[in-house]
Amino acid sequence: MAERAVVQGEEAVTESKKSADSAMRPVLDPDAELSETTRKVLWQALEDPRRYVGRPANPLWAAVPVLARGGAAVAVAGVVWWWTGGLEIADSAVDSSSLVGMLDRKLQEAVDLVHTLLSVWPLAAGVVAVLCAGLIADRALYNGQLRRLAAAQKHLVHPKDLTADAQELLARAQLAMTAVLDSKVHRGKWLDAQRNEAAFPRQEWAIAQDLRDYSRVARKDQRTPQETDNATVAELLASRQRVLATSLHGIERRVAALEAYASQVAEADARYAEVREIERLAAGSDELLDLLARTTVDDLAVAEIDALTDEAAVVASTFTKALESAKQAAAAALLLQDSA
Repeated sequence: MAERAVVQGEEAVTESKKSADSAMRPVLDPDAELSETTRKVLWQALEDPRRYVGRPANPLWAAVPVLARGGAAVAVAGVVWWWTGGLEIADSAVDSSSLVGMLDRKLQEAVDLVHTLLSVWPLAAGVVAVLCAGLIADRALYNGQLRRLAAAQKHLVHPKDLTADAQELLARAQLAMTAVLDSKVHRGKWLDAQRNEAAFPRQEWAIAQDLRDYSRVARKDQRTPQETDNATVAELLASRQRVLATSLHGIERRVAALEAYASQVAEADARYAEVREIERLAAGSDELLDLLARTTVDDLAVAEIDALTDEAAVVASTFTKALESAKQAAAAALLLQDSA
């Protein structure tokens, strides 16, 4: 059984490395004092990065296009309305039954109709003003969201902030935590579920922070020439590389502890499934005993039931041991994280 647990642990690590890119997600500081509105804006920005772009701008500029086009149209409408109000085309001296008089009358009616239609220009001006006010208010709200987003960025570690090796470690840690939280023994409260749910977000944040710091220094070193004829400079560069490797190895040890915990939980899950199956079979043992008794092979029936009972006891024992191993792995992982 121990060998099987080791094999499963190795498989879990391998699977974690294969799924690193697909499992990676941004990490938010669980202790960050962010309002619900800020958190909502932050997650919206993560889901759709194009939703919040640019910098806060003067809200008045948002109304300029509408004000320019709409204001010009309203001004023209007002001028035409005023002009058509005093325009007299039909001459009273001209006979209205004549062709000229009839044309003048029709033109006058058209002018009067235009004047009547353009009399709503004050209402159009009000509509333009409302639209401009709405655009200004919307831009002011958008500016507030951009400011909240900028303030929240320091409480967030995004995968793009990390180097490739750091991204792989973060993904492995997230996969291990997810495997524990999704396990049957965790959901069934066989483990210290409350501790896991409280500790994992902080562990994830601590690991992500350390990986971000590592990535920042590693990227600076990547931009530094690695070859030099100066022995002192070469030794300093080598020393920096050793420090970086040591730092990354320390984080990897914490991730490996989480993966060992996830492996033990997976083993406990497997044993738990066997226990449930044995319980299901044992539940029908009375019917099985009756069926075998009718064939007058009582000894065989008793032996079958005893074997089933013994198997249940063995599986229950292995489940208990697997559960205990998972708890010990949890203690080691959480202790390692706390000490780090």
